[in-house]
Amino acid sequence: MKRLAALAMLLAAPAAAAPMRVASLNLCTDELALALAAPGQLVSVSRLGADPAESTLAGRARGLATNRGRLTDVVALAPDLVLTSRGDPAAAAAARRLGIAVLDLPEPGTLADVRAQIRAVAAALGRPHAGAALIASLDRTLAAPPAPRPALFIAGGGLTIAPDGLAAQWLRAAGFAQQPVPRGQISLERLLTDPPATLVVSQYRRDQESLNQAWLRHPALARLPQHTRISPSDGRAWTCGGPAMIPEIARLRLWATP
Repeated sequence: MKRLAALAMLLAAPAAAAPMRVASLNLCTDELALALAAPGQLVSVSRLGADPAESTLAGRARGLATNRGRLTDVVALAPDLVLTSRGDPAAAAAARRLGIAVLDLPEPGTLADVRAQIRAVAAALGRPHAGAALIASLDRTLAAPPAPRPALFIAGGGLTIAPDGLAAQWLRAAGFAQQPVPRGQISLERLLTDPPATLVVSQYRRDQESLNQAWLRHPALARLPQHTRISPSDGRAWTCGGPAMIPEIARLRLWATP
């Protein structure tokens, strides 16, 4: 709550000159910065933010310097604003001693938090109109959600989401109500014996060889009953639960329609 109050104070503060050289140190702030910054305003994003396997907005990072999420990676670029999320307090203090402004965002827990973070980053960038436009797009996507249908969201290894968390709120906006799963992970056996009406499957690094990917390729998943509707979903968008979810929710709504 204290962090959100700090964001509110930022929004209420008098407008300052827009920063000219902005560096983002975190995948989730990369997403916000790439969606909101003016052309030429960003000088660096994290390696993940520039990786098409990790970010749906990686194409916008083409040509930017990349960093490993460390202040020391970007100091030579002379940024006048650094964006990060749940960052290192010592690094933030060091940045301020160097005269670099820092915006450190908390992890969003609700859709209202997502809106607040869009406003905060837009304000820090001197781009309030871009923030308002992005929020308007978000609100149009969330308007008049379909009546929620029971569903189960799963990722590799049978990992799933809490029924009351941010991801579940996004899922509900698409027209699906997440079923509770003990300990946040479901077994193949339970999927076969108690199949959901709809299975939303997060696809993330599908070409990667891993135990999680092997779980999703298990033949048992192909033996689910025909009445179980399976919807693939772009796992990259779910990592941060930020504005990259807007087109994904619009797409998932098509699946929510019987």
